[in-house]
Amino acid sequence: MRPKLDLHLDYFIVAALLLLSYVVFFHQLGAIGFLGPDEPRYAGVARGMFETGDFITPRLDGETWFEKPVLMYWLAAMGYAVFGVGETGARLPSALGATISIFLVYWIGRRMYTRGTGFAASLIVMTSIGFFGFARAASMDMLLTTALTGALAFFLAGIESEEPRRRWFFYLFYASLGFGALAKGPVALILPALTLGLFLVWRTGLAEWKRWHPEGILVTALVAGPWYTAVTWVNGREFFDVFILSHNLQRFTTDVYGHVQPFYYYVPVVLLMMFPWCFLSIPALARRFSRGDHLLLMWALVPLVFFSLSGSKLPAYILPITPAIALLAARELAYSEATWPYRLAVFLQAAVTLAIGILLGFFPDALNVDLQIGIGAALGVSAVIAGLLVAIGIWLPPPALGLFNVVKVALIVFVLTTAVAPRIDTIPTMQPWADELDRFVSDDQGVILYRPDRWIEYGLGYYRNNHTLTALSEEELGQLAPSGSRTLCIAESGMLDELSASDTIAIEVVHTIGDVIAFWVWKP
Repeated sequence: MRPKLDLHLDYFIVAALLLLSYVVFFHQLGAIGFLGPDEPRYAGVARGMFETGDFITPRLDGETWFEKPVLMYWLAAMGYAVFGVGETGARLPSALGATISIFLVYWIGRRMYTRGTGFAASLIVMTSIGFFGFARAASMDMLLTTALTGALAFFLAGIESEEPRRRWFFYLFYASLGFGALAKGPVALILPALTLGLFLVWRTGLAEWKRWHPEGILVTALVAGPWYTAVTWVNGREFFDVFILSHNLQRFTTDVYGHVQPFYYYVPVVLLMMFPWCFLSIPALARRFSRGDHLLLMWALVPLVFFSLSGSKLPAYILPITPAIALLAARELAYSEATWPYRLAVFLQAAVTLAIGILLGFFPDALNVDLQIGIGAALGVSAVIAGLLVAIGIWLPPPALGLFNVVKVALIVFVLTTAVAPRIDTIPTMQPWADELDRFVSDDQGVILYRPDRWIEYGLGYYRNNHTLTALSEEELGQLAPSGSRTLCIAESGMLDELSASDTIAIEVVHTIGDVIAFWVWKP
């Protein structure tokens, strides 16, 4: 009777994870246009591969683009083949990668601890702000996270298994590293090497590495090697100079790309990325650790320290540590009685939730977001959630917190993607302009971008299929504006004052969306 019950429980958990994955990762995946400068760039490179059939050399606007490896572009091109060229197809790789990741977390959590702990860990990682945010973005970071989550899961399974299963788990570990190298490059090899080196020294002894089937590095080479060989063969030294030296070595050792942040930058970032679960780290760190727990802790801390030393710092760099943190925190939800560290974690979550509501209501600019939901709604919703959290912390056992957070996050994501985000015209996307510009210019006519922010430049470049020109000064704008006819120009509203006072050009505003304005420009 027990095996049959266990099987039914597994079926229920798989069904629940699939349903929640749809709500959190896939629902309305293409409803919002490409955000920021990165999404339209990566989507544009994938579109180039899809349209030209050249799946070796990444190109943007016809020029080689070696900033990132190729895995996301391949998968996005497959998404375009299924859903058409657009947001859904480009974001599909990340959503699928996130779904695979949560099942890997469930599987290894079930092996290491219990079925309930594995289920809780998968729910934690799924509903953490950073994880589900990047799961809905066209980028390489979720694919790297999926590959490294696979590497972590198969390594943990390998060290606890006997031959011949041990060998196959380690070969899957090495294969995962290969997919990570195709997703993001050398960092997929460096981070596990540093982490496992520390693990050897601290927990197992240096001789243990011989039992990790080091010959499996050939599997890594078989997975990643063909593309790296082909792209180097086709493009020669340019690929090595741009990808390895510039976008990997220089990005880490210098601030050439401008992402300069203080050493402690990732402390608040990881707290935000793991919200609302981040405070469960308090009781998690207070318990006695097993060998597997120590590896999870190192898997989280080593990248945190590594990227804190980097000259360039971006939030996405530490996304791969979220599954390890989720696995450590999940055990706190499995206990039947609340401890004081657990209650402290719940009360801190309640306080931060109320603070977020106050910021959203009164100071939306402080969070760089305006959801246009009103002060009363922001305060009311956050106060109710905070009050329920306090009640859970006082009267209910830890599993109640897990259920509450999962339902809350799923509802918030559903409401935001269905009713709120699609009507906000101040988010950084140029998608609303895709149809509006058809009223003024044909598809093959160029549009001038005057001193554009990067999200405007790359966003409109994607939606106008690269039929754009850039003017970085009033003099350049005058050179691009023809005599005797008008040309459409796009700029942020703050640029209009200087252009209105110009003696060399004339303008006429024709449309506005958020902070971005379209206007005719000509030489009087």
